[in-house]
Amino acid sequence: MQDHPPHSTHLELDLSDAWLSDLVELDIRSLETATVYLPLPSVGSTNMHSDICADYLDASWAAEKLAAAADKATVRDDYEIRHKTRLKLELLGIHPEFLGAIEDSIVLFQGGDEREDRYKEIRNTVYEFEENLDTYNPALPEIIDDYFANLVNGAYYEYRSESPDYYESEIAKYPERQLGFHKTALSHRLGASSFVSKDSWLVPASVGVDHFFETTEQKYRLDDFVTGTIFMIGGKSFVRSDELTAYFPMSQYFKSRVCASFALRDDEDTWPWDWNDAVFTHAPFRERLPPHVPDEFRAGRETRERCLVHPTGTLVILDDDRFRHFLYDTAPLNLVAVKQVHEELAELAGSLAPLIGLSPSLSCDWSSLTDEDFEQLCYDLIFAHPKFDSDTIRKLGKSRSRDGGRDIEVHEVAVHPGARPRKWLFQCKLITDRSSLTARKLQDLGDMLEIHGAEGFGVMTSAPIDATLYDKMNAICGKRGLSQLHFSKLEIERALVRYPSVRDRYFREQPIDQ
Repeated sequence: MQDHPPHSTHLELDLSDAWLSDLVELDIRSLETATVYLPLPSVGSTNMHSDICADYLDASWAAEKLAAAADKATVRDDYEIRHKTRLKLELLGIHPEFLGAIEDSIVLFQGGDEREDRYKEIRNTVYEFEENLDTYNPALPEIIDDYFANLVNGAYYEYRSESPDYYESEIAKYPERQLGFHKTALSHRLGASSFVSKDSWLVPASVGVDHFFETTEQKYRLDDFVTGTIFMIGGKSFVRSDELTAYFPMSQYFKSRVCASFALRDDEDTWPWDWNDAVFTHAPFRERLPPHVPDEFRAGRETRERCLVHPTGTLVILDDDRFRHFLYDTAPLNLVAVKQVHEELAELAGSLAPLIGLSPSLSCDWSSLTDEDFEQLCYDLIFAHPKFDSDTIRKLGKSRSRDGGRDIEVHEVAVHPGARPRKWLFQCKLITDRSSLTARKLQDLGDMLEIHGAEGFGVMTSAPIDATLYDKMNAICGKRGLSQLHFSKLEIERALVRYPSVRDRYFREQPIDQ
């Protein structure tokens, strides 16, 4: 304890090394403010979450008792002393009962010793406090939420192996905790029972979005969000807006939906809403049920959920009329990932085309293009290709210029940390008659690859590639250990089916063959 004159208006006390004797000269009548440090000795020094929970429980009990003896109380993590983990409790407007509260807090953190009876009495009070935490309206809910977070996401794993009966009884009382959720101590401030996990919040729709952000001290605001669309492709889920595409945490959303059903388990009017009205599903047999079948057994409204996404791609909100699901386990896709999704969507669109009478292929009128048009078309296809880093692509000079025989230069995307992206060169050859691209039409290939340090090579042409040219390229590239990726007329036309926006740019008047 720091030294203060007997009539000081401020008290500063660290409960990790405070003693009752430190209060002998304290004049409670003159005290106006106090700073009390609450120790968390297990935090950062043990992997036992049960010990960490015990620290937060003691700190919360002491903080609530002290806060009840003051007009205002705030708490935050204290980082001023590196070797200690503690909370800094600021109290304003001290009441006379503060003296008894600080004495009880000192005894709690001192342990038994000479005051064994008083310590046992206080410890029993702490146990009762713990039993009622889920219904308590705390002055400092952040400490209680830290307790629950360590309980649900750590201590329960210990209890499941060491005290399975206790763990099962807890889950029976609080089934949402097996999903990683707990009822937040902020529920009273929010105005409705709300739940939180490591990466999401579940809040009743009656709670305003901005009220939720303000209560939880988040910088997000509703006006910043835009409408999002959720879709799934290639075994992954995404959310898209006009501004970005981000990962959508479908697994966490399903957990949140199940948590919502547990939250409604005592409401006979809505139970079991979650199961009869599942999202992202369609049950045609329900639509064919006879008229006499009760409404609760019929299909609910489809795509009822309203989705909002923050422009940073760091938060998605789903509103299903009863609850809002705030999902933080997401991130915006970079350009490479967006290109991969685009590739999968294009392939899906191509596979569906025959089902509606469209041909999956496109025969292009190459005579409508100039050499410059064709090189630009090749540039667009390489730019969109997921193998290549779009930031590195360069189109070298005008068509038929003295560019050393190379038309497009690009580096591939590194596929793993530490990998060095390889440099690729592509030559573009527009052929408008019915001839093939032969070895005779590609001169000085080896010298060009040597001069420019190519590690990969490809030809892009509007004609078939003759076998003699394949033999020549295999010999030259094989000798130098170069990778190859070629686009003949067939590969380019298939790529244009996958990228309809590119196709429309150069062949806008040409319909897909039917």
